[in-house]
Amino acid sequence: MQQPWCAALMAMLSFGATGCAHTIRWPESAVVDERVKQAGYQLPGVAQLSQPTTMPLEPGRAPPELIEPQPVDLFIRRALHENRTIQAAYHNVLSLQSRIPQVTALEDPVASNTVFPIPSVAPQYFLMGYNPYNLTLAQQFPWFGTLRLRGEVADRDVQVALAELAAAQLDTVASVKRAYYNLYAGLKTEEILTENRKILEDFRALARERVATGGTQQDVIQAEVLISRLDQDLATNLQGIATARAALARQLHVPPETELRTLAVLSLAAVPAEMERLNSLAIAARPELQGRLAAIARDEKAVELARKRFYPNYTLGLTYMDMEKTNAQSPRTAGGFPNVGLFVAFNLPVNQHKYRASVSEAQERANADAKLYEAQRDETLSEIQDLMVQAKVQQNVLSLLRDGILPRARQSLDLARSDLARSNVNYATVLSALREVLQVQIQIAQVEAELGKALTMLERAVGCQINEHPPSAAPAAAATAAPAPPPRPPDGRSPFRTTNPASDSSTGEASPPEPRRRISPSPL
Repeated sequence: MQQPWCAALMAMLSFGATGCAHTIRWPESAVVDERVKQAGYQLPGVAQLSQPTTMPLEPGRAPPELIEPQPVDLFIRRALHENRTIQAAYHNVLSLQSRIPQVTALEDPVASNTVFPIPSVAPQYFLMGYNPYNLTLAQQFPWFGTLRLRGEVADRDVQVALAELAAAQLDTVASVKRAYYNLYAGLKTEEILTENRKILEDFRALARERVATGGTQQDVIQAEVLISRLDQDLATNLQGIATARAALARQLHVPPETELRTLAVLSLAAVPAEMERLNSLAIAARPELQGRLAAIARDEKAVELARKRFYPNYTLGLTYMDMEKTNAQSPRTAGGFPNVGLFVAFNLPVNQHKYRASVSEAQERANADAKLYEAQRDETLSEIQDLMVQAKVQQNVLSLLRDGILPRARQSLDLARSDLARSNVNYATVLSALREVLQVQIQIAQVEAELGKALTMLERAVGCQINEHPPSAAPAAAATAAPAPPPRPPDGRSPFRTTNPASDSSTGEASPPEPRRRISPSPL
């Protein structure tokens, strides 16, 4: 008589246990946090990071737009979209984001069923009857605030990964620019050497004509020696061009033999003059520093989470005991009604030494990350100082070569040619003047590339484009405050054109993250 009712109750309890297994329901598809979408430095018209391609590129194939001479921005666009290191960092962010719903959810409930199939040795109750089985459902709950702290720690891990993603993008942009400038220097050198070889061939032809009219064979030999040296320089320069193209192709995820080319004229930004502004901008914008601050914030939450272990977790449960008159030892007095009971259980955190050690571990980790932040900041400021001096030196050398040495060398060459026409100088003087002009032209191309690389590394040290986003004022050091979040650059920006993550949205004034206080040991 009571078996259908018991079976229905068992089904309801089983269904309830299944429903309690997940305290937070998430959709089947992955939910991408907006911070992940905004973490990338993007150029106008660049789509978000794509999934890795499943099929490799065919050897010798490359997008048509990469065959012609292109500005560096086009290569940066492709690198930000196709570079596999960036994509790996991007998916690492998604991986850590998926950890948040895991650590903020309750543990699965526990269901147990005890069956007593033999009535003679099963529990018998004089007033209740024969107990064939017991069903128990239990759910453990951590101490108040524990799940929230777990989620905050996991969220700080996501912020650290976002900073690593931004740093990977900056590294890629810097690598693209360095390879681009090296390729520019190689192609420019090849162009200069080719033009000068044609000039030397004309001089050689002129020297051979002069031999017939009383000139010396020595002039012809000198011209041929210089041509051979130019051929040697061209062969050596081809190796540098191949190396630069392979380095650039690696960042673009194209075959290394792709004939990548740069523009004929290199556009370089001016070297900034104010060191203090660069320092304050780097402290506010560099992803590595923001990642260190996110790690400090994570460790402080980890200290609070460790202190939660001093408090017990509690378990709530439901017990169902089925009772039958059938097979009861006293069927006349047995009621046969099932029993339902509730219970509460606690773990006892008696090992205080273990929990104190856990808090101490979290505190020391926070102190270690604070020291790493200070070391990273000192390294950044030192790197900016060194790169600023290097960029200024290269700029001065370039100005001296362009405005001083090259005009005089060309003037000397013109005078030598004029004197040669009047037979006032020998042929060796003209070749020497030509060689001097050639060397100065190659030096200009090389210094242009070195200046571009110095500015690139300076931008990388600062963390954004230094000439278009300087801070409005040098902020003063402030007292203890919470760390700033990692940079979240908006879409549709250039790889260095980011808004200051520590700037005020209304005024746009930059304020660097303020120093963190040392965490004192807990009295627990």
